[in-house]
Amino acid sequence: MRSNYKVIGDYIKQVKGKNTAHMVTAENLKGININKYFMPSVANIIGTDLSKYKIVQKNQFSCNRMHVGRDYRLPIAVSSFDYDIIVSPAYDVFEIKDITKLLPEYLMMWFLRSEFDRNSWFYTDSDVRGRLGWQDFCAMQLPIPSLEKQREIVKEYQTITDRIKLNEGLNKKLEDTAQSIYKEWFVNFESQEKIKLDKYIEFNPKHTINKKQITSYVEMADVQEDSMSLRNIIQRHFTSGSKFKNKDILLARITPCLENGKTAFVTGLETSEVAYGSTEFIVMRAKKDISPYWIYCLAREDNFRSYAISSMIGSSGRQRVHSDYLKEYEVSVNIEKMYNFNIAVKPIFDMIDIKTKENKNLVVLAKILLSKMATIKG
Repeated sequence: MRSNYKVIGDYIKQVKGKNTAHMVTAENLKGININKYFMPSVANIIGTDLSKYKIVQKNQFSCNRMHVGRDYRLPIAVSSFDYDIIVSPAYDVFEIKDITKLLPEYLMMWFLRSEFDRNSWFYTDSDVRGRLGWQDFCAMQLPIPSLEKQREIVKEYQTITDRIKLNEGLNKKLEDTAQSIYKEWFVNFESQEKIKLDKYIEFNPKHTINKKQITSYVEMADVQEDSMSLRNIIQRHFTSGSKFKNKDILLARITPCLENGKTAFVTGLETSEVAYGSTEFIVMRAKKDISPYWIYCLAREDNFRSYAISSMIGSSGRQRVHSDYLKEYEVSVNIEKMYNFNIAVKPIFDMIDIKTKENKNLVVLAKILLSKMATIKG
């Protein structure tokens, strides 16, 4: 072991506080995304005893060690919330023993490294899901420089991530502007003729991808509820799922994601790249001469979403909408007006694309910084 490398277990301790008094409600129940952040849980908790769920306080960590071998990642996150949250009883919760020796933000940066995930995978057991043992997790090592050096590294990393968040905020404002234009031009607009969406939109277009190919992949959690931009695009070997290209629209078709507004306008892929993602997406693509920007704004529009939600089928916990229902949705559209709308909002969407690509480069820069942590001294 290199002199400045320390065993993780010497710096952390498990926390086993449970929600016995029901102080934390279901709205603060979180899951952990494989990209290592807390997200609203999509689990069906009807009739579930939340007193058994574990409490996570600010600066405490939680992780799911059960599927590391299957997912090639350890889902782990640190809470930055100013309030308590709860997580599954199957998760571990732990905290740093002494934050004057190890900063939570610095430790989380180490967990974000792809090298850490590869090391986690190496230590998994022979179970089909590949469980990572707690002792094996604690036995892993990381470089722990002085507190001053940790703060310097964290600040550098946060400068990058803050710029990413700034761009995301700008994109959100730009999108709101485009949506306002759409509502003004089309929501109250009626023509003499109503047309079914099937005439304008291709649903779930077919593509062929080499199964050995590494391509972009999008998780459902990476489609945001209040923004058209994808939170993250990772690289994986192709397995299966929805297939899409730039300027396609990804519409969540499952509860509660559809009700929460999860819809994405795809940008940031290579020019001719075909990506794939969750089977719970409906892919919507503009047919010839139809504006993809109009389709995206339509997919965000309240009347369309109400129609989609009303047609959901399945059990109460996992209802889905089928693309065949959406094909029957009728719209009143003046094609000339759609053309003018496309001209009006294209600069807005182009700027969103520029900021999305800038964020893609910033993510690469952040990964380089994380990778260099292994050589830290001082």
